[in-house]
Amino acid sequence: MRVNRTMAVAAVAIAVGVGVTTAPAASASAQSFCGELGGDWDGQYCRTLVESERKATRDIKVAIPGDLIDNPTTSSAIRPYLRDLFTNWRAKGATMVQDSWGTENYQVFQHGPAMSVVFHEEYNSSGVELMNGFRSFTFDMASGRQLQLADITKPGVDPLVEIPILAAPMITEALDRAAPPHDPGTYPFTLDRWTPDKVFSGGYKAWALTPDELILYMPDYPVAHDSPIQYEEWQWSMNGGVVQVHIPLAVLSPILRPALGGT
Repeated sequence: MRVNRTMAVAAVAIAVGVGVTTAPAASASAQSFCGELGGDWDGQYCRTLVESERKATRDIKVAIPGDLIDNPTTSSAIRPYLRDLFTNWRAKGATMVQDSWGTENYQVFQHGPAMSVVFHEEYNSSGVELMNGFRSFTFDMASGRQLQLADITKPGVDPLVEIPILAAPMITEALDRAAPPHDPGTYPFTLDRWTPDKVFSGGYKAWALTPDELILYMPDYPVAHDSPIQYEEWQWSMNGGVVQVHIPLAVLSPILRPALGGT
């Protein structure tokens, strides 16, 4: 049965991958950084309660990877991200008219010297509606630099062109099982609306390298509507990470660098 809606925000399904899921450790680094943010460390999260002028309370909980915020390779990317997230959620809390909350957790994936850190944000934008966002960082811990998607493919290969071709069956499968339940191949869960140049894909900005997969989180943050607008169709919004594609690295071997299993 076809799903018709004027505005549909699909529920996010959290992927279970090979990696280390935090519940963050109660480390001195995490506690110290939490103090810099102006929060209180409870042993798991950096927390604060914000009360708005309308007496609405926002409960903010931010997980801090204590072993990465002081690491010279990872800290320059992760510290600003967490600082901005905490600051923005606190500013939003000051304007709320209803009680709300924002919680961030993370996963760490390892592939040889490559480490991917995926931050998952869950938050209220209106005091009721649950939104999801995904922010990812991948680092080469051996060379001490941050990696972009193009850095895992062979020189001269555009991953935004080649991945959609090689991984079309996996992307199609992920689109078919995305929430809410829908008939396979029906708009907006069609390949042509989720290529990297389309808004629903998030431009492949959120991704992780695991021991045997490349995971794409699409979109990375909530999207209000398709672009360009499909006027002949009902308009859809998309929650962050509603489509999570698990692509075996063996499928991508023709374009991967040899160190990652490329052929």
